Amino acid sequence: MKSRLVAIISTLSLGIGVLFAAPAWANATLTGAGSSYANKFMIGCDARTTDFTINYASVGSGAGRTQFGNGTVDFGASDAANPITLSGSRAGGKYTYVPVVGGPIAVLVNVGKIKSGELRLDAATIANIFKGNITKWNAKAIKKLQTAKIAAKLPNQSIQVVYRATSSGTSENFTDYMNQTAGSIWTSPRNGLIYSDAGIKAPAGSIGASNAQDLGTKVSLSKGRIGYADLADSVDSNGKPIIPVAKVKNANGKWVLPTSESASKFLETFFDDEFDPKTGKVTLNFNKKVKGGYNLSLLAYAIVDKGVDANKVLASGATAIDVENWVKYLLKTCGPNYAAGLGYSPISGNLKTAALAIVAQITN
Repeated sequence: MKSRLVAIISTLSLGIGVLFAAPAWANATLTGAGSSYANKFMIGCDARTTDFTINYASVGSGAGRTQFGNGTVDFGASDAANPITLSGSRAGGKYTYVPVVGGPIAVLVNVGKIKSGELRLDAATIANIFKGNITKWNAKAIKKLQTAKIAAKLPNQSIQVVYRATSSGTSENFTDYMNQTAGSIWTSPRNGLIYSDAGIKAPAGSIGASNAQDLGTKVSLSKGRIGYADLADSVDSNGKPIIPVAKVKNANGKWVLPTSESASKFLETFFDDEFDPKTGKVTLNFNKKVKGGYNLSLLAYAIVDKGVDANKVLASGATAIDVENWVKYLLKTCGPNYAAGLGYSPISGNLKTAALAIVAQITN
């Protein structure tokens, strides 16, 4: 009888051990680099799990693509799904993009006593400001967009543009937005460098910033400045604005505040013809009419290996299956539960299903 009891207890203990065993990727340490837009999302998601430790470098999308291509990080992050040259430990391999989170590009403004959400801007005015055609805050082109109360508050002050000086996926989407919606003004095509020798020149007195966080700080430091960055870096931990943002007119002619919800309304409409299952790229039409949508929005992608052995050892010493499980966590757990609170929009609906199908292709 005793031997039978011991056997039963041993069996139960084994079952409980299996039931409560930590997942195979528990405490996996991963390295990533890229999009400063996605920085707060990556850090926030890391803080909300004990299964992973993420060392993420907010170096910009261009540098992130380069570091991933060179094999010096386990995964990359980018706000633009551009081709990558694989070298070093990744030479001869394959890669794919996975949309993991979205959100609005906020137009940050620091002008007079105007509060967040009070200033109105449309695509043509934004393009003219960043091109240097509109140089004063009380210019007629800006005043005519405002309510009488806000128009009266606009100071006779020069506009100082703050822009991303390094290759940036946010700049790629921002320039694409201006080109699509105000192409007669912003004649240059999408570009990771908003100002370049071959394209439009920076307005006199403009200031370059190294990443989204640096840009937000620079806008906040002095009156008269304007810039563009992720909403996450313009709000505090409670979602309250720390840098005023402008409302932007959408394709339906409505003034829309950049929020997780308004960006989601816009982004969730892109799936069928706009999505490429081979590369993971989503092509955004910024002129698309979406009720309540904030058109100046973007998607951030994880850049990952494709079709590799699950046990392949990566730059940090972690394995490919660790990366696969991290990206699954972003899409299935962190995004739905925490993205909105961090200032982002979770991937949802058909696009989420398609993204998870791509994740399943990371390992054989």
